Amino acid sequence: MSTLDVVSQAGGKPANFLDVGGGASADLMATSLEVVLSDPAVRSVLVNIFGGITRGELVAQGIIEALARVEVRVPIVVRLDGTNAEEGRRILEEAAHPRIVPAATMLDAARRAVELAHEEASG
Repeated sequence: MSTLDVVSQAGGKPANFLDVGGGASADLMATSLEVVLSDPAVRSVLVNIFGGITRGELVAQGIIEALARVEVRVPIVVRLDGTNAEEGRRILEEAAHPRIVPAATMLDAARRAVELAHEEASG
């Protein structure tokens, strides 16, 4: 829930919120992104993971899988921290998808997602 607060602090208005829960698989992550991206009002997506049980490489694999399943028309800002986050960041970097925007911290991610959402809305 703090993610919503940080998005608001960064000047954004969260459209919705989805908690994938502990131990989220790549398939659950991909399905979750499909649901969020099906809303035509979405201007950017912020994936903010601090994983203890949830593993960063599985989140990254799920994001990559979602990109193969659906047409992604908005930026996906990704902040990974916690278990296997480094490996997850590597997977996303190697994918080199133009819609994936990495972020180092939750505040950086929120600011970037808000900025990109404003650009999507005006462009």
